[in-house]
Amino acid sequence: MSNEHIKGLSIMSSLLAIAGLILMFSSISFGTSLGDSWLLNQENGVADTNRYNMIVETYKNNFVIIGSILFGAGLLTAILTYFTSLLFVKKENKNIV
Repeated sequence: MSNEHIKGLSIMSSLLAIAGLILMFSSISFGTSLGDSWLLNQENGVADTNRYNMIVETYKNNFVIIGSILFGAGLLTAILTYFTSLLFVKKENKNIV
């Protein structure tokens, strides 16, 4: 594994983790804005309050779940990249000497 591969995987894992954190921590504003958009698409912009709250909570939970998956994938990629780079760097150094 070359240093370019390691850099690429490090950048990808960082981006995944950052995107996951952004989605998790911004889930309230994203969920509320999507809930408001749903409400505007209803007939005359009127809907039951309980249903609106359920829609907003569902959107918020979706963003938290997607963000958690992305964060976990980024963290897992970072860990695997680290250990893989340690494994291959040791092998390359032994071959050089």
